[in-house]
Amino acid sequence: MRTHRWFLKSLIILPVCFAFLPSSLAQEKLPAIVKRIEPSTVLILTYDKEGKILAQGSGFFINQNGDVITNRHVLQGASRAEVKTAEGEVYPITQIVAEDVEGDIIRASVDIPPKVAYPLPVSTSIPEVGERVIVIGSPLGLEQTVADGIVSAVREIPAFGKIIQITASISPGSSGSPVVNMQGKVIGVATFQIVEGQSLNFAIPGERVAKLTPGKRRPLAEWQMGRAEEWHASAEALCDTGFAVLWTGNYEKALPYFEKVAEKDPQDAIAYFVIGYCNDQLGRYTEAIFAYKRGISIKPDYAEAHFGLGSAYWLLGRRTEAIGAFKQAIRIKPDYAKAHCGLGITYNELGRYTEAIEAYKQAIRINPDLALAHYGLGLNYLILGDRGSALDEYKILKGLDKDLANTLFNLIYE
Repeated sequence: MRTHRWFLKSLIILPVCFAFLPSSLAQEKLPAIVKRIEPSTVLILTYDKEGKILAQGSGFFINQNGDVITNRHVLQGASRAEVKTAEGEVYPITQIVAEDVEGDIIRASVDIPPKVAYPLPVSTSIPEVGERVIVIGSPLGLEQTVADGIVSAVREIPAFGKIIQITASISPGSSGSPVVNMQGKVIGVATFQIVEGQSLNFAIPGERVAKLTPGKRRPLAEWQMGRAEEWHASAEALCDTGFAVLWTGNYEKALPYFEKVAEKDPQDAIAYFVIGYCNDQLGRYTEAIFAYKRGISIKPDYAEAHFGLGSAYWLLGRRTEAIGAFKQAIRIKPDYAKAHCGLGITYNELGRYTEAIEAYKQAIRINPDLALAHYGLGLNYLILGDRGSALDEYKILKGLDKDLANTLFNLIYE
């Protein structure tokens, strides 16, 4: 019995799942939720040194002290910025409180009376695919515009983390808008839209917003490091754009951005990791191995790069080297469930079933919902003639991944 190539490959492919949730109850709640959220949202206007409009975006209050959340790129290059509330009042942004450069979100302080700021609660939970959401912002300057839709996918992006894909439309000026669930909680910040045959809209999860804890406050002018056009040519801007393209799963198009980042900064381990990942997804495993090794040479304790290296070795049939790479990832990050699972798959290929079972069990101990580990464990039980234990794994899989469950079921009874 043989483990299929797609088994390991699915560890690193970004899942795209679409589901729809018709709900008359949600329809009835929508106007009330919109009415409650509107006072918390703001239009953000930025100006250059001559006082001319530079850009605009959206945002929302996160506390009664007047702190506003928006996208970092909305304020990039601004000499001055201000917010316009739902009531039409205008207040200046005075300080930068905290920022997440990779996540493109920022927390800014607004000089506003406390009674005028209406904060929104932020959810740190990742929403479910199919969950209904609302976006309220100012696309193209059209203030308090409401768009609704669903969470169409939750993607895991290497070197970044989770990103939420939504069907609610995002247009220029919507950047920084709150993405709110039907309980009125912010589950994300509208960040990016790519149109290539269809609208692809993305939001940064609320958990990253919650981590924007206040640090050293800096005046906007001090925080601003240079003109907007200088930033757009920087490695940081290339990286931001590259990740935005990567979110869509277009690895061929994302790859050149990270190659340019590596050219500008040869010591950027993350850039080399993503170069490796893109090549991996494009089936260029030798190039992927070279890039992963380059990233590891810069950052030896880069667990994700060791895992990527192991995956590329596996896909080239270099099992012994794959085991070594997976073990290195686990040494650095003992709770790396996917690395334990990859190790189990490789042991399985080599007929080392007892070791494979132990690796799968470790993966499941760390992440009980890792369907691939349950499938691998059930498969190895079956290989060893333990049909009862294989059936137990099948029962668990039914609640995690129906396709894998059906595959295991067919193997048990073939």
